[in-house]
Amino acid sequence: MKESELMFSEENDGNSIPIRIDNPWIVAIVDDDEQVHTITKMVLKSFSFDSRPIKFISAYSAQEGFDLFKNHHNIAICLLDVVMESDNAGLKLVKQIRNDMGNHFTRIVLRTGQPGQAPEETVIANYDINDYKEKTELTSDKLRTVIYSCLRAYRDIISLDHARKGLEQVIDASSQVFGIKFIEQFAQGILSQVTSVLNFDEDALYGVSEGLTAHQDEEEDIIRVVSGIGRFVNDVGKDIREVLPEIVINEIAGTNGNFISYHQQDSYLACYHSEEQPKNILYINGLNERDSLQGKLLDIYSRNVLVAFENMYLKVSSEEAQREIVYLLGGAVETRSSETGQHLKRVALISQQLALLSGMSWKRADLIHQASPLHDLGKIGIPDSILNKPAKLDVVEWELMKTHSEIGFQMLSESNKKIFKLGGSIALEHHERWDGKGYPDGKKGDEISIEARIVAIADVFDALSSKRCYKESWQLDTVFDYMQAGAGSQFDPQLIDLLLKYRERFEQMYQ
Repeated sequence: MKESELMFSEENDGNSIPIRIDNPWIVAIVDDDEQVHTITKMVLKSFSFDSRPIKFISAYSAQEGFDLFKNHHNIAICLLDVVMESDNAGLKLVKQIRNDMGNHFTRIVLRTGQPGQAPEETVIANYDINDYKEKTELTSDKLRTVIYSCLRAYRDIISLDHARKGLEQVIDASSQVFGIKFIEQFAQGILSQVTSVLNFDEDALYGVSEGLTAHQDEEEDIIRVVSGIGRFVNDVGKDIREVLPEIVINEIAGTNGNFISYHQQDSYLACYHSEEQPKNILYINGLNERDSLQGKLLDIYSRNVLVAFENMYLKVSSEEAQREIVYLLGGAVETRSSETGQHLKRVALISQQLALLSGMSWKRADLIHQASPLHDLGKIGIPDSILNKPAKLDVVEWELMKTHSEIGFQMLSESNKKIFKLGGSIALEHHERWDGKGYPDGKKGDEISIEARIVAIADVFDALSSKRCYKESWQLDTVFDYMQAGAGSQFDPQLIDLLLKYRERFEQMYQ
C-alpha cells in the first residue's frame, strides 16, 4: 500500500461551524502496523460530524484492542485489522466485542492487507461487522465515506437506545410514585423522580436544585404548593403567587388546555387540568441544558404524573366526602347528647391505633378508623328520655336502649360500600363480650369480629374517660385498671395487653 493512495488535500467549504471539542466521537484503531495509525489520523485530522470532532485511541494487537473496549464504553467506530498476532486475531476480537461484551453499538470496519486470509463473503456472513475493506482500496475519500456512514449509523442507534432507556426510565419513575397512597408523599415523589427521568444518559448528570408541585384549591380559587425541594421546601401550603416569578404565574394563568408545558434554559413548567377540574402544576428550576429527546420524555412523565395527581385528588375528595358523611351521621346522635363532645373522633383514633398495633395493614386500620364513628348510629332511634336520662335506666328502658345495635346494623347493612358495611357490623357487635354475656346475640371470643372487639375497647375507654349526663369522667389510672380487670371477660385479652403495653401512647393521644 502506497502512502499517496491514502492522502488527499483537505477540503474547505468556507463555512465555519462551531465544533464541540468537549464531546468527540471515539474512533479506535486496532492494527499492528504503525503506519496505518499515522496515516488514518492524518487523513481524518480535521474531520467532524454533527459539529463533533474525532478522538482516536490506538491498539496494536487484538489483546490491546480488547482492553480498549473494556475501558471505553462509548467507542463509535473500530477500524480493525484482521491479521495481527495471529491470522484471525481481528475476527476473534469481533466475537469478543459482540458476544462476550454484548456491545452491538460500535460500528466495526474490518481492514485487511491479506484478503485471501479472510475472504469477504465468509467474513460478512459469519461475523457481526459493518464493513469490510482491503487496505489497498481504502483511499482518503473512501475512508471519509466509511467514517461518515458509520458515525451516522452509530448516532441513530444510540439515539434509539437513549429513547428506549428514557421511556423505560419514565415508566419506572412513574411507577415509583403511582404506588404512593398519600397526596403529600405522591407530590414529593414526583419531584424526586424528575432527575432520574433526565439521567438516562450515562454521560450526563442532571441535578434538580429546586422545584415544586402545586394544586388548585377550588374553594379559595388559589393554587397552593403541595411539595417542594430546594428553596421551595418551606413553601408548602403557600399561594404560588408568593413563591414563583411573575412570568411563570402569567404562563400558568394563561393555560386553557389539558396539558401545557414550557421549556426554558434552566427551568421547566408543566400544567395539567381537565375540563372543569382544578390545575395541577409541576415546576422545576436549575436544570442543565437538555436535548429535544429529554424534553419530550419530561413532557411524557409530567403528563402521566399530573393526570395521576388529579385522579388522586378526586379520589381523596371522594373519600373525604364519604368520611364527612360518616361523621355527620354519627354526629346526628352526638348532638342529642352534647356531653359526649369529641367521642366519635377519639374512638376512631384509638381504634385505628389498636388495629395497627395488632398487626393490621394500614389500609384495614384506616377503614376501621373511618367506620368506627358509626358504632352508635342506632341510638338515633332511641327516645331522648332514655338517651339523656341522668339516672340509671330501669329494666324496660335498658332493653329498649340495647336495640340501638340492631337499629344501626339495619340502617347500614344494605349499603354496598365497605365503610358502611363495616360500620353496620361494628354497630351490631360492639356490645358483645369476650365471655359471651353481651348483646344482642351473645357471641363470644373470636365469634365477634376483630373490628368490633377493637371498637368495643375504644368505646368503653373513652366513655369512662369522659363526662356523661349520668356520671363524671374517671381518672385515667382508674380507667386502665378497669380495662385490665375486664380482659378475658368483657374484652379481648390480647387487645387489652396492647392497650396496657402502649399505655403512654394512648394517654398522650387522649390528652
